Amino acid sequence: MPLFCGNSYILHITPIKHREFRSSIAANYIALTDIQLFIANIAVSFSLSMCVLLVAYGRNRLLLLWAAAFGIHSLSYFLLAVRGYIPDFVSIVIANTLISAMIALYVEGITRFNERPIHPAIIWSPAAIIFISYWVFIGDFDARVAIGSVVSAFQTATLLWVVLKGFNERSGRGKWILLAATVMSVAMFVFRGAVAIFGSTAISTMSGLAIVPMVVSVGAMVILIMFAFGLVVVFKERAEQANFELALKDPLTQLGNRRMLEMELELALNANARSGEIGAILMLDLDHFKPLNDRYGHGYGDQLLKEVAFRIKECVKFNDVVVRLGGDEFVVLITDLGSDAQQARSKASVVASRILNEIARPLSFLPVSNEQKATEPFEFTFSCSIGVVLYFDKDVERDILLKRADQAMYAAKQGGRNRVAFFQE
Repeated sequence: MPLFCGNSYILHITPIKHREFRSSIAANYIALTDIQLFIANIAVSFSLSMCVLLVAYGRNRLLLLWAAAFGIHSLSYFLLAVRGYIPDFVSIVIANTLISAMIALYVEGITRFNERPIHPAIIWSPAAIIFISYWVFIGDFDARVAIGSVVSAFQTATLLWVVLKGFNERSGRGKWILLAATVMSVAMFVFRGAVAIFGSTAISTMSGLAIVPMVVSVGAMVILIMFAFGLVVVFKERAEQANFELALKDPLTQLGNRRMLEMELELALNANARSGEIGAILMLDLDHFKPLNDRYGHGYGDQLLKEVAFRIKECVKFNDVVVRLGGDEFVVLITDLGSDAQQARSKASVVASRILNEIARPLSFLPVSNEQKATEPFEFTFSCSIGVVLYFDKDVERDILLKRADQAMYAAKQGGRNRVAFFQE
């Protein structure tokens, strides 16, 4: 990605008047090498743009930003390559504005991917500054170099900031590729600044080769490919994570499902064995749920299940696990009840009683359009039975603990429903 190669730097290095060659053969060789590197950059960026556009069109609007950035990269390099054959306004003002806009598109794409947007003025004002200042100072090379350096420094810092901002929130290896590409972009800016400060003659030639244009062009191509590859990896990792989360969620209530409960319970058993903490499993079953479905229809039953899920979550801490096993059965996993068995039992009883009382509050149902059995809002009072089992030994299998919680829950039902029962050996 030519974050800093198309700006005034290219305009500073490429003119022949800034180079002294020992022979016309060397000059022609270097010019040919520069043209080949420009063509390679244009071809690579255009190909990436078309590939990403093909994948993103009609499917992912976020990817369209990256496709546009790759396309702008290709166009800006083309305008720089044909300088002298087109008006200076196009090859200087428009080309450098496109490069600044390309960086803005990368920043915009990363912020949207992270779902942590920043003010649009921070992202897009540099491109406007480049357009206006390069137009005003189109005949003043030194002014363009100074302005371009400041704007590039700001955009580089912004890009690095947005990448780091969402770094810890993403898992996988794609973020490392994006970070490496961004760091290389910063290195390109530092290199460009060194050339502008110390002069091009001292570092632009080495054994008759144009080192600076070659380093910038090759570096730009490498960074572009790294960003494209990192983009593919992070999108793939996000899709895999989304599918994994869907596999662990109940689609109706958005709670976890049995698979999540098994995973979380395994982690909790190991953690509690190390810490000495006692945990608890609360298994909850609604009382007389089937008559509601039979009388009013499944639409009202779904309303009830979603409301129950909400009420349970309101009764527990954020780090407690709440899942729906299926039907009208729910499970709450509590991991931090202390190391004293009596106190742990008391705390679990408090949580279970809180859930019991919250569930018992009447629920006002709204009419369901697909149901014909009830056309007016009505109020329904229901209850639940809760079975509780404490655990503190990781050697106890998960299935045994869940079976004990289920036995305690049925004991609560047999005891008259709308009550809490603890598992007894």
